[in-house]
Formats: sequence, structure tokens, C-alpha cells
Amino acid sequence: MPDWTGAGAGSLFSTINPFPLGANVTYESVRNADLGTLGNTLSSLDELVSKLATLDDDARNMERMAWASEWRGENAGVTKPVVERAANKFIAAHEQAQSLHNILQSFWSDLYECQEALERYEQNAEHWGAHLSPDGTIRSAEPPHITLTQARTVDLMPFGESVPPETLESMNVLAHEIARVIETAAESDRVAARELSTLMSRSEGQFSAPRSPTMRDAADAQALEDARAVVDLGSKEDKTTADWRRMGEHFGLHADDPLFAQYVIDSLGMDAYLALGQELDYAATELASANVDIESIRTGMGNTFVTAMQPPGTMETHPPGSPAYNAWIQETSEGRAYQRRLDALNAIGTDVPYHPTPFSPDRRTGYDIALDLLEAADLPVDDQFFYQLTSDLIDLELEHPGAWDRERYSDGTPRDIRNDAVDRLLGIGAQNNPEAVAAFFDPEGNGTGKDHVGNSHLDYFIGEGDNARRPPRVALEYVTAFDFSPGSPGLAAALETAATGLSLGSQPGAEYTGHSAANARIAEQIWNTFAADPSRVAAESAFNYLAPTLGHIGAEYISDVHLGINGVDTAYGTSPRPDFTDTGTEHLVRELAKNVQANAAMTAANQAYLQISIDEIVTSGDRSISDMRADISDLSYPSGFLSGALADARATDIYESQISSDESRNAVVDTVNTWTDRALNVAIYETLGSDFPGLASLADAVKGDVTEWTFGLLKVDNSDSAEADAIAEIDSSLTEHQDVGEAAVMAAIERSEVDFTPRDGQSLVNSSRSQIDAGYRVSYADPSPRTDK
Repeated sequence: MPDWTGAGAGSLFSTINPFPLGANVTYESVRNADLGTLGNTLSSLDELVSKLATLDDDARNMERMAWASEWRGENAGVTKPVVERAANKFIAAHEQAQSLHNILQSFWSDLYECQEALERYEQNAEHWGAHLSPDGTIRSAEPPHITLTQARTVDLMPFGESVPPETLESMNVLAHEIARVIETAAESDRVAARELSTLMSRSEGQFSAPRSPTMRDAADAQALEDARAVVDLGSKEDKTTADWRRMGEHFGLHADDPLFAQYVIDSLGMDAYLALGQELDYAATELASANVDIESIRTGMGNTFVTAMQPPGTMETHPPGSPAYNAWIQETSEGRAYQRRLDALNAIGTDVPYHPTPFSPDRRTGYDIALDLLEAADLPVDDQFFYQLTSDLIDLELEHPGAWDRERYSDGTPRDIRNDAVDRLLGIGAQNNPEAVAAFFDPEGNGTGKDHVGNSHLDYFIGEGDNARRPPRVALEYVTAFDFSPGSPGLAAALETAATGLSLGSQPGAEYTGHSAANARIAEQIWNTFAADPSRVAAESAFNYLAPTLGHIGAEYISDVHLGINGVDTAYGTSPRPDFTDTGTEHLVRELAKNVQANAAMTAANQAYLQISIDEIVTSGDRSISDMRADISDLSYPSGFLSGALADARATDIYESQISSDESRNAVVDTVNTWTDRALNVAIYETLGSDFPGLASLADAVKGDVTEWTFGLLKVDNSDSAEADAIAEIDSSLTEHQDVGEAAVMAAIERSEVDFTPRDGQSLVNSSRSQIDAGYRVSYADPSPRTDK
């Protein structure tokens, strides 16, 4: 064991630190760090602390007895202070050893957790579509197996082999997560070294009371020190490049620390903090020329803002407006401080925080800058803050109609969608916190018992009547008949996310547990609201921009669409389910089918669900042939019916429109890939569960079959005859759908442990083909004016 009292911090730490002295902390150094010496030191310290604890108790007793006794006189007056000093040395020795143990234990625990995290990333890298090598190199899991650096370069250059955009995004997310782990290890190393240095240098080889008894105290002290530096630098009227760089470093280290975040914003003031964010934008050109990482600073400021605006609990325990939430706001110092920040944000919300010149063209308000910061952050916005701020913005637009009409942003179009602060905030929530968006839209409200708070947000955004929302308008729309509204993309994203539980473009993975009860309730109200009047999402209607959103919701809940149209329950899942109306679902589907994106999503999901479900029926091993035949028939009829309705819309479009250019339609065929994967992953990871056999091979087979078939179905090549094309669409779609069902049966038989005779297999195929045909022919209508069929 090292000589603790005589060793300097450098020699002490170099003896036990798993990282080489003076070297940078890297992926390999963290992954391969030998924690054995540090662990042995902790074991020795455990014994030392235990022994010193006994001496500590004896020393305190000795001191108490000396001063409490009747001992008087000159000898006593000299001896008692000596006894006190001796006792204090033993007490201090115990405290110092305990502090030393705490520091090293925290350091060891941090490194151990970091090693475990890197090991998990290596083992599960395929979830990100990547391979992670022992030296930290990230490569795409699928060909061309290029590194992340190469993928980023190819993404910017029009040459070389590339990876799909979603794979590149996933690889970037993995790299970001790894960087966080390495930074955690490096920060723990820095804090431990600093605290050991302070502890040992102050002792000068003697026992002394420690400065910081725990690593948490040390981290807090450093966070406050750096927060004070940010406040000082941020308060300077003329900031240098070095000032911005230093602030960026501090934001990068402590943005997720509430102590740091709250101190910075409370000390600067919310208006000054938002002005600082605006000032960063003005300094961007100068900073970029000095190679300052502006995006990193902006992300750090965004994360600091997110961290400072985090009430305790959740929407389930402390929904805004509930007694529990109000008590925290009114009765605790933390609650009062949070409310002051929120009040300050609302106070500066409609004003411009920063005026570099009297004629500055930047007209962004406090709310705009706050949303800029939330968009820049890579931490999820808090669910209660999201709920409260969105509600405050709604209150503002109700009190001041036209609050978002003013053009603060301009992208060269008649209307820049960023000017609608409410819609923009919904989009932010949809992107980084699906649970927060679901809580905001849940028609059942949030909280329980006396803390339950209801809401009618869905009625406000998609309802009808005087109490429904009126989107912002530009001046020309008030005096002309023109409508420049691009729709509300934030609302569209938020509705889809709230209904499905997944942010746009994301895919369920092994950790996916299915839809929540709130997701199902939201999906049900959205669907049934428009099923009551499908014309509201028709072309040229106010909510036409929501047609893809509703198509995606239908694709997510495809078995519930079957049930709503045909009254046949084909679901095998365990998730909470919506109750789609049986009086309007078919009409809504037929209206949505006219939208290419909605049609593609539901077509892909219908096909994937058909294959997955047939495979489950055949491979489960607990049904007789007759039962399998009956189940396949029950499944195939509504699947065929839905396929016919979707094909009918495509055929009608071909006949009536005779599209001269197919580019717009073909451009959205990528939707097929997304929703084939989505339907498969939902079925595999949630609907059918871990008991479903042959998941991996089935996933590959279904993705190949469905994607190839649906691509061929939707890629249009118009000929001179619209009628011939329409009829061909109807006929080929039926045949292809039947072929998919047959292929699913045959593939499932090959995977099944049951011995099927050729006759048994053919009977199952016949059941699928005949019922697909029956459902299909009932659902489509000949688009031509012919009377014969």
C-alpha cells in the first residue's frame, strides 16, 4: 500500500491511476483500463478506514472525558489542550482516509460504468446499423462497411460508396453516445486528480481535515467555479474569441448539471441569457474564422437551458396545475426559483432580447431564441416544462390573436413556418421527447386522484368550431383570397409521435415494449375525429397536410384498421389498442389512399402484417390444419379488402389524372422502406414477442419480398391509355397480393416444426388466395365508365 501521508498527489495518483500520466483519455484507454491496482488500493483503504474509525471513537471519548472531568490546576490546563490536539489528529486522520476512499471509490465506479457502457455499445452496435471495433472505429454494419468519417465525407461529396441516410444518422448517434462516455471518464479523472492534489498538498505529510469529503462535493465546487466564469464572461460587453471558446468549454462540461445551469441563468437573468444566445449568432462569422466550434457552444447553451427548466417528478406525479405541482412552486425554494425563470421567459417572450444596432434586421423574440436553444440542445426537453410552455403560448395566442403573424423569420417563401411558435414547439417535442408530446395530447389528462389534470388539446388543434385553433396568417392573406399556409408540420409530427410513441423516422428496436395506453387513446381520437368527416383531409382542405400523418397512424395500427372496416380482429399483439370507429374508418381510408405517402405507408404495413401474421399462425404449432385454414381466411379477407381499397385509389388516380410526370409519385416510394421496417419491427419486438420463432430469417425474407413487390407496385410508368393502366393496376395488385400471401404460407411451412403434407400446404395457400380475392373484389370499383366487367 502506498505511503499516503508522505506521497505527493502526482506520485500517489500515478501509482494507482489506470490512465498513463499526462496522456489523453481515449476510447482504447477507457476500454482497456486495468482497474485492478485501483481496486486493490480501495480494499486496503477499506481496512484502514475501519481501523481509523475505532481510533476516531476512542479519540473523541478521550477528549470528552478530559474536558468533562473534575481535573483542575496548572497541570490540567496544560495537558487538556494536548489531549485535544492528539484526539483531533486521530479524528482528522479518519476523516482524511474516508475522504480519500470516497474520491477513489467514485473514480473507480465511474470508470467501471464507462467500461460497461463501451462494452454494451460494442455488443449492440448493430442496433445503430454499425460495427464498433475495439479501437473505437465505427463502421457501417452493411456493405460497403465504411467508417463513420468516410460516410460523413461521402455524404458531403457526390462520389464514392455511401450508406443510407438513416444509417448515417444512427452512426452519428452512436458516436455521440461514445463521446459522452469518454468525456465522463476524462472528467472523473480530472476531478479525482484535482481533489487528491488538494488533499495531499494541504496535509504536508501530516494528518489534516480534508477540503471535500466526496467526489460530488468536488464536482459541485468545480461546476460552481466554472458557472461563475461563464457569468463573468457572458456579462462582458465586448467578448473576445477566447471568451466564447472558454464559455463553450464550460457549457460542454457542465450543461447537464442543474447546479451549473441554474446558477448561470439565475445570475445572468433569463433575458440576458437569451440575449447571449442571440449575440452568439451575430458573432458566428468572426468565431468561425477563428475555428471556434459554434455549434458546440449553441448545443451547450441549449442543454443548459433544458437542464435549468426541469421541475421534479413527471407528468404523472406533478402535472402543471395540480396541487402537488403548485405546492412545489409555492413552498420550496427550488420551485420558486423555477417559477421565476418561467415568468422571466414569458416576460421577455414577445420582446427582442438583443439589439446590436438600432436598425438590426433581427426581429426574433425571446420565445424565438428559447426555441432556437431547444432545437440546438441534444438533451430531451422536460415533459412538465414542455406542457407548461406550450400551454402558455396557447394562452398568449388566445389572448392576442395574430400573435405569430409577424414575420420574424424569412426563408424566401410567403410564409416561414418558424414564425408559428406553438407549432415549432410541438415539432421540437416530437423530435426529442415522445413521452412529453403524448402527455400533452392525452385526452384522459395526466396525474391521478386529486392531482389529476385534464386537457382538451386535441380538440383545440384538430377540432371544429369557435374554440378550435386558427393558424397564423400573413398580411396578404387578410386582404386577398390567397392562402399561403404550408400547414402545421410541427403539429403533424407531434400527432404522429403522440399516437405511435416513436419520433419521426425512428424504428422500434429490441427495447421497444409497444404502444402505451396514452398512445392508443390519442390515435383513437385523431382517427375518429377525421373519420367523422374525411373531407377535412381531402385535397385543398385545411387539414390536407395531415393526410400522410393519418396514413402513418393507420399503418402503425393496421390490425385496428382491419377491425374498423370489416369487424374482423386479426391482431396478435399485447399493446393497448385504439377503437377505430366502424362507421367512418372505411371512408377515411379511401380518402387517405388518394395521398401517395399515406397509400404507400398503409400498403407496406398491410403487406408486412399479412406475412408476419400468416407466419405466426403456421409456426405456432398449437393449431390443427383446419384451425390454421380458418385463421388464415379470417386474416386474408380484411387484408385483401384493404389492399383493394388502396389499389382502387391508385387506379382512379391513374385514370382521372393521367399524370404527365411520375417524379412526384416515385419520389415518395422510399416511404415503403420505412413502413415495411416499421411494421416488421413492431410485430417482431412487440406484437408477437420473444416466443415467435425464426424472427431474424423472417425479417430478412419479409423485407425483401414486401419491399420488392411494393416498389414495383408504386413506381408508375404511364402509357397512353389511362383506362388500360387503371385496369392493369387493379388486376396486377390483386395477383401480387395473392402471391405475397402464398409466399408467406410456403415460407412459414418451411420454418414450422409441424410436418405438412403437400395437400395441407396447398389448402392453406388456397384459403389465403381465395379470401384475399373475395375481400379485394368487394372493395374496389372499376374506375372506367364501362358497364361491363
